Amino acid sequence: FGGGSLERVLYNYRRVTGFPQELPLWSYGTWMSRMTYFTETEVREIAQRLRDEDFPCDVLHLDTGWFAKDWVCEWLFSRENFPDPPKFMADMREQGYRITLWQTPTIGEGNCRLEEARENRYLAPILERNNSEGAGSDFSGQSFAGQIDFSNPEAVAWYQGLLKNLLDMGASAIKTDFGENITMNADFQGMSAERLRNLYALLYQKAAYEITKAVTGDGIVWARAGWAGCQRYPLHWGGDCACSWDGMAGSLRGGLQIGLSGFGFWSHDVPGFHGVPDFMSSWPADDLYVRWTQFGVFTSHLRYHGTSPREPYEYPAVADIVRKWLKLRYALIPYFLEQQMRTVESGLPVLRALILHHEDDRAAWMTDDEFYCGDDFLIAPVMNDEGVRDVYLPEGEWIDFWTGENLRGSQMLKDVRTPLDRMPVFVRRGASVPVYPEAVASTAEMDLNKTVRVEFDNEFKGIQAEPPLQWVL
Repeated sequence: FGGGSLERVLYNYRRVTGFPQELPLWSYGTWMSRMTYFTETEVREIAQRLRDEDFPCDVLHLDTGWFAKDWVCEWLFSRENFPDPPKFMADMREQGYRITLWQTPTIGEGNCRLEEARENRYLAPILERNNSEGAGSDFSGQSFAGQIDFSNPEAVAWYQGLLKNLLDMGASAIKTDFGENITMNADFQGMSAERLRNLYALLYQKAAYEITKAVTGDGIVWARAGWAGCQRYPLHWGGDCACSWDGMAGSLRGGLQIGLSGFGFWSHDVPGFHGVPDFMSSWPADDLYVRWTQFGVFTSHLRYHGTSPREPYEYPAVADIVRKWLKLRYALIPYFLEQQMRTVESGLPVLRALILHHEDDRAAWMTDDEFYCGDDFLIAPVMNDEGVRDVYLPEGEWIDFWTGENLRGSQMLKDVRTPLDRMPVFVRRGASVPVYPEAVASTAEMDLNKTVRVEFDNEFKGIQAEPPLQWVL
């Protein structure tokens, strides 16, 4: 793939493998989740408390626990814990929330869907049992029975029917978890396992994306696995990362790399997925929670998720700081909507490695702890508990987002000390950034005709001096 520039190489690659598609307005709001919410009552209480304590949020995600048994994916709500799913999801929509649902493409012995799937060959029959069937690792406690065969059109239609039922009830998106492994000793109908191995994630996400768009009008999934072309079916996130500074740094590196691989939209678990050292019970430190939030605010999509509670009011010492950053996120949603058009029409992701704008800069090639957010923002996340880092400003003229200070590029700012309520953020001089000028509880309250623009020029004196934005902080 030639083109004369990195962006053009990615553009030409997308011409062959596919371009990302636009995502709905609500997807740019805050997603709130943990592993997992178990009951309608629990979700309603969380929804109300987020509103009462003024944390803007658009999505409440139900992870592995909305079934009759945790992890046993039958594409059916627990009758005991969610007695009336359509009313529940309609009530949530009235409060400005969307509900998204976890599921998996594997089925275990004892699953109520197994007999139908096996009889109709919707599952790929396993030719010979062995002890290396990693595709069945879903913590359900059931013996692995097989994977949905997305190389079989009839199996795809059956699977889409299961999702359609949930979408018709009111679900807004499906989390297409797993999909990164297939059972190599299974008889897939449409192609050999060797050929399907990498294509499985693509076919899986395609099936979920297309039925979601057909039913709801919004083309979106929340996907983990990936292969060439999966960028056609956004959006993807970085999977299970550690609640640690290393986990945060590794997540950013993954985001930079996927953006250099044709993907336009990407997210990650704020503030990391699993506890350290205790996988399930270790909570993230307050400063890590804040710093990862700051990073997430400038990622294309922002979702909290993990093995312990992630709601900001559960971290009272820093909740006020987090609230301000979430309000900043909502103020910048018009900017993300504008940048998504650049992403779907070019080779550029929303979260960009510096080399996409500075190919001839050797320092930019070596920088893996900063990123461009769209065309105009340069972000340098703080990834340590000292609050100190070096910041590389690439070529150009930059304005400090907080103070309005003008800075020249092609220099390293050494030992930049940043208080916990701030993160180094710079804006390209001359940028005109659309912002939403009012506080909202969710994007359902937004009238985008109210959008105004902030000019980053000699008159800009910092966010706290700008009337369109000063309400945020």
